[in-house]
Amino acid sequence: MARDWFWLYRPSAPSVRAQTIQVLNAAHAMASRGHRVELAINPVGPTSTREVLASVGLEPVEGLRLRLLPRGGTAASVAFRLVFLAWVARTRGRGVVLARSKRYADQALRWTGGHLRLILEVHEVDSLQALEVGAPAEGIRALEARVLRGARGVVANAPGTLELLARVHQLPPAIALHNATHPSRVRRPVGPGVGVGYVGSALESKGVRELALAARRISEPLVMVGPSGSDPRVRELMALSGGRLSVEGPIPHREVPDRLAAFRALALPLSPGLFGERLTSPLKLWDYLASGVPVVGADLPSLRDAAPGAFHPYRAGDADDLARAIEEVCGEETLRARLLAAAPLRTWADRAAALEAFVEGLG
Repeated sequence: MARDWFWLYRPSAPSVRAQTIQVLNAAHAMASRGHRVELAINPVGPTSTREVLASVGLEPVEGLRLRLLPRGGTAASVAFRLVFLAWVARTRGRGVVLARSKRYADQALRWTGGHLRLILEVHEVDSLQALEVGAPAEGIRALEARVLRGARGVVANAPGTLELLARVHQLPPAIALHNATHPSRVRRPVGPGVGVGYVGSALESKGVRELALAARRISEPLVMVGPSGSDPRVRELMALSGGRLSVEGPIPHREVPDRLAAFRALALPLSPGLFGERLTSPLKLWDYLASGVPVVGADLPSLRDAAPGAFHPYRAGDADDLARAIEEVCGEETLRARLLAAAPLRTWADRAAALEAFVEGLG
């Protein structure tokens, strides 16, 4: 049954940020299933809706309507509200609002007096993450509670996120749906590959410190794709690596698959803690698994649940064990073949079908 959907988020685009990539692909996949989907965009520089989609390797699809907001904070906020309320009026309150932001969900419930078919998509449990770092959590917990009371259902990015959220709040019907990739991003390398690749940011929670230290102990060069070489955190990592780490700046999302396929191995480090252990379904994981290149990953529940048997594990936080795992993947052909055979292809179409079935089940 075709429905009207409003993706309640305002991604900045074109952008290489994971949130933008995830939201655009998820909305596009739902429209590709015959639904009518509306999404507001904060444009970055002169752009068009076609250019926004092309930045993440997507073609326009019937049913997906991207609304480019005015530039400027106040003007964009006012326009966002007007676009949303016009959609509510046009669909007579019978559409599905998928809120990728608790703050926007809270606003939307206030704007409509709570009369919404609201599905909350959660990628974090902010109140627990605040407590983890010793920050006040009362206001955050109150926001979570308000939004959950107004939601018809919850979609989490990972089982760990759902389990942690249920520790703090009573939940409406809920489901965990991992992220995905697009079939056009599948690659089959033509050579043995050179170097160990990492795509992403230089955040400490991503386990990059252990990765830099491991670079001293591995035979292949380590390449970080994405961070800026002028970032002080990156310069520190380069020093820790003893000159064994090189950095390539951000590249367009559509070019990532070809770069991945040129490596000998791919690294997906994560640090212990709420984010690395329970709250993440790394977007890069699904591109990694589609690349035809074996993956080394942190032996944490988040990755084990997402891709069991499809990556070679190391002890999170242990640079020596990370180096050991990388060397084994780079050197053992039997291991490489086993990992590649186990790698699943999870597409955004798969995810959209599961989300559609979940919403239909709510009645």
